[in-house]
Amino acid sequence: MTGDLSRALCRALSRALSRGARLAPSFARLLTPLLALLLAACGGAQTPGGGDEPLTAARLYPLAEGNVWSYDVETGVGPPVLAISRVIGERGEVFEVRNDGGDAIEYERRPEGLWRVESETWLLRGPIEVGTEWASANGRTARIRSVDERVEVAAGTFEGCVRVDEAGGGDGRDIFTIYCPDVGPVVLETGLQAELSGMRASVRAELRGYMLAEEGAAADE
Repeated sequence: MTGDLSRALCRALSRALSRGARLAPSFARLLTPLLALLLAACGGAQTPGGGDEPLTAARLYPLAEGNVWSYDVETGVGPPVLAISRVIGERGEVFEVRNDGGDAIEYERRPEGLWRVESETWLLRGPIEVGTEWASANGRTARIRSVDERVEVAAGTFEGCVRVDEAGGGDGRDIFTIYCPDVGPVVLETGLQAELSGMRASVRAELRGYMLAEEGAAADE
């Protein structure tokens, strides 16, 4: 019964978060500690898909309305802060993702991978194998560095994950993201090297919890 109740709460949370853009900012701030707790519990209940299925962009970043991820973000200043990302809209193969109340980003799921609609660049592109490269946002080049990463974060331990490195471009940033199949982005780190001082500043986000609406729907059947 406890497991059934937990799954029911997670499904309810997913549906509520898919409508979260309509919450007043003050109310959303009050809910943040509770959301973090529930998402951590939901993440612990999920099991990534089996390793026999081929790796695709759709598996590495599963998008469906109601999907939600929470992250612990280290900025190098003070304690970690909480960030929440959720899919707030779905139109065919186009999905709207909102991060902590910011502007929604649209991704289109295509046979080749995941396409950023506004910037007209790829977020992820196949084939998912070491060495695959593509043009990313802000003039950077993305490259798949590894397809067998193992990561341990608050949300759990994940294997068979894919690391994507991004470098170059006009803003001077370098980025790496680790995507785990049937989970989504698990680690994201962005860094910037100061030209004059040579000092490096970085921000790192690690998955704290997650809930996938498609899995919740399947549990109802």
